[in-house]
Amino acid sequence: MQPRSTDDKGDRGGALSPGTAPLALRGAAVGVAGVLLLGLQLSSCGYQLAGGQGVVPGGVRSIYVGDFENHSHEHGLDQRLVFALEREFYRRGVIRVEETKGRGEAEIRGAIRKFRTRPVAFDADDEALQYEIEIVVDAVLERPDDGEVLWRSSGIYAVDAYSVSTDTVVPSSSRFQRGRIEFDTLDDLTPIQLAETERRLALDRLLESIVRDLHDRMLNDF
Repeated sequence: MQPRSTDDKGDRGGALSPGTAPLALRGAAVGVAGVLLLGLQLSSCGYQLAGGQGVVPGGVRSIYVGDFENHSHEHGLDQRLVFALEREFYRRGVIRVEETKGRGEAEIRGAIRKFRTRPVAFDADDEALQYEIEIVVDAVLERPDDGEVLWRSSGIYAVDAYSVSTDTVVPSSSRFQRGRIEFDTLDDLTPIQLAETERRLALDRLLESIVRDLHDRMLNDF
């Protein structure tokens, strides 16, 4: 989601002409000048390259994570999303995170447009064995002083799944993959406890996925 340079070092079957070396050097100089010119053009547009990690809209160096309206029935999902997004910005380190509203050169805010949980696998008695959760988020990056929109994205989507039966949870559960729980402790969990634990972990993964996508889109899609 790369061009590959090639270097032909084979025998051309003849000696270089007297003017060949200076022409090659002049070509290299033109190439370097082109790269420098491109860098100057990007700088003049107000954008900055962030160590190969993307281009920051508007060249902002600091950001405040504002509110995300929660249009779902999942209580507290907006706060969890904001916390996950702040953590993602801290972790990636491309833009400084400000804790006080109005302090950042830009503010990112948005809305949780959709959040849904639905069963996707059943046993012989038609009891749910596995659920799928999905989330859809809209986001906008604005300058706080004049409201200028620097970047906007709608319909950012993520999906994850979790099991609610001890017969299916072992091969799919992140708790076993990450070594959080031993096999013999499964019998100590009630079906409700198992379902709630798996759902919470799946929601954590879902939020990690959506904020990672949001961060990458913001630095590459505007």
